Amino acid sequence: MKALWSWIKNNHLLFLLIWFALLLVFSYSWLPGGLDVDSCMYSDVAKDLLRTNHWLKLYDPTINDIFYYHFPLYIWVTALFFKLLGISVFSAVLFSSLSAVALVAVIYYLGKLLANQWVGFFAGAAYLVTNHVLRLARLARMDIPVSLFIAAAVLCFILAQRRSRVYYLLFGLFTCLAIFTKDVSGLAPLVIVSMYLVLRGQWKELIHPWFLAGLAIVFMPLAAWVILDQNTLFNSWFRYNFMHLYKSPSFNNPWYYYITTISRKYFYFLPFALYGGYLAFRRAFKDKQYEFYLLIIWALIFPVAFSFGRQKLHYFIMPMYPAAALLIGLTIKKFTSEAIKPKIALVLKYLLVFYATVMLCVPINIRSHRYEELVVMAPAIEETLKANPGCEFITYNYDGAAALWYVRPLTKLPSVNDLPALENKLSSTADNPRLCFISTEDFAQLSSAVRQNCRVLLKYKKRLLVVSPKSSELAVVLSDDTK
Repeated sequence: MKALWSWIKNNHLLFLLIWFALLLVFSYSWLPGGLDVDSCMYSDVAKDLLRTNHWLKLYDPTINDIFYYHFPLYIWVTALFFKLLGISVFSAVLFSSLSAVALVAVIYYLGKLLANQWVGFFAGAAYLVTNHVLRLARLARMDIPVSLFIAAAVLCFILAQRRSRVYYLLFGLFTCLAIFTKDVSGLAPLVIVSMYLVLRGQWKELIHPWFLAGLAIVFMPLAAWVILDQNTLFNSWFRYNFMHLYKSPSFNNPWYYYITTISRKYFYFLPFALYGGYLAFRRAFKDKQYEFYLLIIWALIFPVAFSFGRQKLHYFIMPMYPAAALLIGLTIKKFTSEAIKPKIALVLKYLLVFYATVMLCVPINIRSHRYEELVVMAPAIEETLKANPGCEFITYNYDGAAALWYVRPLTKLPSVNDLPALENKLSSTADNPRLCFISTEDFAQLSSAVRQNCRVLLKYKKRLLVVSPKSSELAVVLSDDTK
């Protein structure tokens, strides 16, 4: 018991960071709404997996085709959370949220291992307030989990260098998990470590038995997945994840996209990260602390590698930010005295108490307004569909993935994005009535004949639920919010 208390006391900064992360990530995470397009799509796939129990060749009900965008780990874990906790926004984002908290702990240990606990503390705090980190941690996205596995793989590689080569097995495990989370991004630990060993001239390390055993742990599950799901992997998956990003004619971002993006979105930390890069290089080159080269390679590999692709999005390079946070930790540690460091931790502790009091004890509605109309209208739409089971439900010029997620009775959804096709759909003489979820602006663009053939059932702000033909006798269930 005394040893446990001593360990807790020696790691009080870690527990402060974890407390900080838990409050920031999980406050009001159970509220409906807030999921973005990709989050709804991944959640729909996980929900369909739970419904069909098809763990291979996952099906995407949004596009009525196999799910080939990424490897399946995120979908599998989310489906397990759905089974254990029920289908909700909270369980949909839980993998990402837990990964964010765990990643803060990994960053702390990396900083402590490379320098001291204060570098780890400042790095973890800097990562939590990095642009987009908290937003992505509260979404059903793969960016934070893959960042966690990459950071854990780098940590295990350093432990293998300093303590025991057996840690190469954990390096292989976390690299495998990173690849199974987000494909090509998950290859980063192999690239970072290989570049580091080549730079150091440690060629023999690449054929060390424990390192080869770690590589086996990386590639054997991948080989199994190739064999079990070969058609998905080497056809649609390969085209989408490599050819699509690399040379798709529909994208033409300039090569300097990530330079401008980092300068714009990371400007408040960029000087600290750049100076931290200088400090890391000096420690590696002058003081022979070579593991600091890993941070430099890690921070640069993502913007450099993805600059060669035609499609460039800011969240593609999210796994670089743990390394950048560690560089920031080096800078802050250098420019703060030993006397002021505990005071900074104390101020943070009081800020957390204030935050917890305001956010968790005062009834402040911080629900995201993303898809607000659909979130509010969904209960009434669900009851209307249940009361009229023969209806066909359509969306137009609106994300069908969100409708599939928030309107629970739906398992498949025809989404029409062409105005003439929608007019034909709404004016056809099918036996069953058709419900269409559409914006007021798009509804106004329909021909007068089609509009006259439709009746508005529900309206909230700028969204409508209309039925065609107008004469359809439906049992419509209205809620106070949608009247």
